[in-house]
Amino acid sequence: MIKDYNHPSIFVYCSLGINEVDIEEILWGIEEEGIPFILKNKDLNDAKELANLAANDSKLSVGIGVNSKGDVSLTINKLKEEAPLFFINLEKGNTCLRSLGANGARLVKGMPLKNI
Repeated sequence: MIKDYNHPSIFVYCSLGINEVDIEEILWGIEEEGIPFILKNKDLNDAKELANLAANDSKLSVGIGVNSKGDVSLTINKLKEEAPLFFINLEKGNTCLRSLGANGARLVKGMPLKNI
């Protein structure tokens, strides 16, 4: 995980109460594709809003948001907040979560996305 907010990275914004261990599969998916990420907790509880903010803050224009209910949203800064690329729940399973993280990185790399 990168700590320098100026470094080109995928931003992952989580509601308060979401810990790194809760989303480790998503983070591993990003990491496996070789793209850095920045994880930050925010005092918001809408996964789509969190993802949209993350994408707009990221120099790579890719953001992931996770709310306290376990909803996960992946988007890019050119999409409307209410229409993310992917919207799933943490209960979907490790394979889907890892694929979502990998897809965030693949957007940056211009590679085909994995099925979720």
